[in-house]
Amino acid sequence: MAPATTMTKARIRFLQPSTGGQEKPVSGLKDVEFPFNPKEYAITRSAEWTTPQAKSGAMPEYGGPKPAQISVEVFLDATDSASGDISTTVDTFLQACNPTLGNTFKSLPSAPFVKFIWGTKIAFKGYIESVAVKYSLFRHDGTPIRGTVTLTLKEIRPPAAGTNPTSGGDPGTTQHHITAGDTLASIAYNEYGTSAKWRLIAEANKSIDDPMRLKPGTSLLVPPA
Repeated sequence: MAPATTMTKARIRFLQPSTGGQEKPVSGLKDVEFPFNPKEYAITRSAEWTTPQAKSGAMPEYGGPKPAQISVEVFLDATDSASGDISTTVDTFLQACNPTLGNTFKSLPSAPFVKFIWGTKIAFKGYIESVAVKYSLFRHDGTPIRGTVTLTLKEIRPPAAGTNPTSGGDPGTTQHHITAGDTLASIAYNEYGTSAKWRLIAEANKSIDDPMRLKPGTSLLVPPA
């Protein structure tokens, strides 16, 4: 007789925000193992392209990949227990949209990063962009015992292959891949939470001629604030 096959459960792991790829657990947030594996797993990936307006028939210019996005559904059912309650698991997902104690990213408060893992083939690291909850069954006192949570996760891309995230700068320096429309002010706002610190990036990248016109497809060093 063939041995019984053990089903691998999908799960969500909560991680401390980090630029260096470390995967440390978040205090107060336990990993969530899916009670039932998802029926579907949807991923969307796209690239940035721009077409120069000044030249007729000009070829579009590649501006780099955009962060990928996944959508996954978590089915929760506690009807087999007299004290069952799915709200605790739901609250964990909702809490992961807010900054937790001690969580900072680029010197600013941050919600935890997350990693969706399913077996050995699927691993997606990002942050929770949205949580949609639909309750479908309740006890007489209003306790939810069945429902569906739809998670939308946005990718956090690691440094480009062959690059060192701290090369060319002080510890904590990272790299930003320039896409169409980027300026030093917009990058500074995304990295530091304020556009006023764009000179920090300019000083770390002496070759910049025009802070308002950056070349898509290239990379900039982003020093710590």
